[in-house]
Parts: sequence; structure tokens; C-alpha cells
Amino acid sequence: MSRTFHLRLALLLGLSLAGVPLAETHASQESVTSESLARREIEKLIRESGATVSLAFRALDGTQELFLNADARFEDPNALRIPVMIAVYHAAHAHAIRLDDPVRPRGSPGTPMAATIGELCEAMIVENSDPATNLLLERFTLAGIRDEIRSIGADGMDIGAAFPNNEKNHTSSRALLILLWKLATDRVVNPDASKEMVGLLARSTLHTSAPPAPPSNPSPAAGPVLLHDAVIIYGARSFVIVIQVQGLKDYPTSAELIAEISSALAKAM
Repeated sequence: MSRTFHLRLALLLGLSLAGVPLAETHASQESVTSESLARREIEKLIRESGATVSLAFRALDGTQELFLNADARFEDPNALRIPVMIAVYHAAHAHAIRLDDPVRPRGSPGTPMAATIGELCEAMIVENSDPATNLLLERFTLAGIRDEIRSIGADGMDIGAAFPNNEKNHTSSRALLILLWKLATDRVVNPDASKEMVGLLARSTLHTSAPPAPPSNPSPAAGPVLLHDAVIIYGARSFVIVIQVQGLKDYPTSAELIAEISSALAKAM
């Protein structure tokens, strides 16, 4: 059995790389995307490491991207909460709901009101709450969330059941990148809503400037590490990267490979 370190949704603000001028973070509608010049270096890093890597990368200005094995599926509930959040903000913008509307579980009319839609959305994202996520799934329906995913163009992401359910809920690196890139470039619902949603992600308990710490005493029999990372970088070089590394023997080796790939992509911008 593999040891899995779940995806972190981190937003690294003001990252600066030596010798690199600050770049514009908003994507131009006129930009033409080309493949990153770091492809060969990254393929060499992956080949020499022996890892299996899924990678999706795009500069925030839309000028560079790179996809390697990016349609491979993986399961992570924290990534899959994002389209639920988007559905909430989309409905609020359309005046179909208000964020202060109360939510009550279906079939329990006598249950005291516990939270509003806005409070549940915050708990879902900031606290990574499955109960809050499932109440919102009841309110907006699985079909409605899937329609939201399709409307954004994040093919490869699907939510087919209440949380947690790793068999019916999955995403790909490419699909998650599309969601994060559109949020980071103010393209989801409207610019104000995109900024609010990015702010919620930044407040998540998963928000950290470094990958999460591994278990203090991992079992040798646990098997190879599976490590996900999804990051929006604002700063000297602004980009989104979603990466999954599996098959390496330990956490530090996997984290080092992610750092080397991220560095190569940034330097090639």
C-alpha cells in the first residue's frame, strides 16, 4: 500500500526568484500559449528519478504551459471542493441564492438551522469539512456541480457521490490546473468573485508555504510515497502548477523532485 500525502492548495504570495524581474500576473486575452522550454530538462529529471509524474503547468499570463501525463486520474477531496465553491458563488451572482440563506438537511424539517450557505462554503474550504461539503452537495445537487465543471472546461474532474468517496470522485492534474488558473486570472463568475474564492483557498488549513510534514514514524512496509501538490504562485514569476509524484521510496525524495521540476519551469519563463 502506498503512503499518500494529500494535495495542498497553497497560494505563495510574493515569491521572488534571484535575478528575475517581477511579471504581470493577469492573463492577457491576446496571449498565445506555447510549450515550456523546460520540457526536456523535466523529462530528464523524471526519467532519472524513476518516478511516475503527472504534471500540469501554466503561466498566469498565459504564455507558457506544459502537460505531462496530465490526464491521469487521482483522488483528493480537497481539490474536488473547488467546483462546489464555484457553484455557490455562481448561484449568488445570478441572485438564485444569498450567502446568508439558511441550509437545513433534507428530510429534517424540524432540525434547528445550523449554518448559512456562506458559512458552509467557508467551512468546506477553510476547514476541509466533509459534512459542510455534503450539505452543499444536497443543496446544489451532484448534477449541478458536474454542469459547473463542464461549463468551466475542467474535463477530467468528476464528483459522483457524497464525500468521502474515492471511487466516484476524482480529478486529473489538467482539470485542476484549469480551475485554479481561471480563478487566479479572475475568469470564474466575475473578477470580484474570483478574488473572494482565491481568498478562501488562501485561508485553508492546508495553506502552507511548504509541503506538509510526513508522518513521524512511517512504516517501512507502507510502500512508495504518493505526493500531490497544487500551487498558485504570485510574484517574480507567476504560474499555477499541479503535480503528482508516485513510486519513490520516501517523502524527502518526492518533495525534492517536485522542487526541482518547479524550479526548472520557473527559470524557463
